[in-house]
Amino acid sequence: MNTNRTTRFAGLLVAVLMTVAVNGAMLWKFDAVSQESVLATNDQMATVVTLDRVNVVAHRS
Repeated sequence: MNTNRTTRFAGLLVAVLMTVAVNGAMLWKFDAVSQESVLATNDQMATVVTLDRVNVVAHRS
C-alpha cells in the first residue's frame, strides 16, 4: 500500500465529511429559522405591494 496515496485519500475523505457536516448543519439551521418565521407570521394579514411603472430612456450609439 502506498503511504502517500493513502494519506491523500484520507485527507480527501476528511474534507468531504467536513463539507457535508457544515453544509448539513447550515441547511438544518436555515430550515429551523424558516419554520419559526412561518409560525411568527401566521397571525398577520397578507399585504400586497405594487410598484409604479418605470420607463428607461437611453441614448443609442
